[in-house]
Amino acid sequence: MDKALEVRFSGWTATPRMPFILSGNAVCMSVPSYSLLLGLIGCCLGRLVTSDEVKIGFNYSFDTVGKDLETRQRLEYDGKKVKSHSKGTDAYSREFHVAPQLTIWLNRIDWENYFNNPVGTPSLGRSQDILKIESVQIVEIKSVTKATISGTMIPFSSDLKAGGQLVQLAEAYQESNDVGGGRKATNTRIFMAIPPDNESILNIQNLYQTQGSDIQSFYFHQF
Repeated sequence: MDKALEVRFSGWTATPRMPFILSGNAVCMSVPSYSLLLGLIGCCLGRLVTSDEVKIGFNYSFDTVGKDLETRQRLEYDGKKVKSHSKGTDAYSREFHVAPQLTIWLNRIDWENYFNNPVGTPSLGRSQDILKIESVQIVEIKSVTKATISGTMIPFSSDLKAGGQLVQLAEAYQESNDVGGGRKATNTRIFMAIPPDNESILNIQNLYQTQGSDIQSFYFHQF
């Protein structure tokens, strides 16, 4: 039997944005991506966390989807510097999740103290989507061949029998050593985002269950 670090978060809002939507509206995925969770973990640790350091399992849920209209400050580059756009601001519609709940499981039990005393303020999406750390504990987990899970993200395969949303995502990003150098995707693949309200019985690799009175099943993602 193995052990994992279990961290539970809650918040008022979350914005796990759908990638490649450039129509002027911000649309949410039903669950956060693994690259977003790496950023969340890195915020608590106070440093960049790379994909080869950790395995992640998670369960995500929320009450409802809200919509808001926001003012956006547009910028333009004049060949010398970035400045405010000559046409000023514009308004756009964005989705957000209300009352998100997130539980993550990590194979790094040595990181427990970072979540008890996080270096940064964790958020899920934008900087204002602040999360509260509800609990941090080391739990015993057991590998299983079949489990019922929801509110997570599974690598897609042709024999995967689960309902959800197909999305092509970068698992993680590598930051440039140069200031302003941007970042590049380390690996891109197709995932099945299983929404919180769609429980699916899966028979795949890397399924685990927590032991004790509060048994929970999850998929442990290895990058």
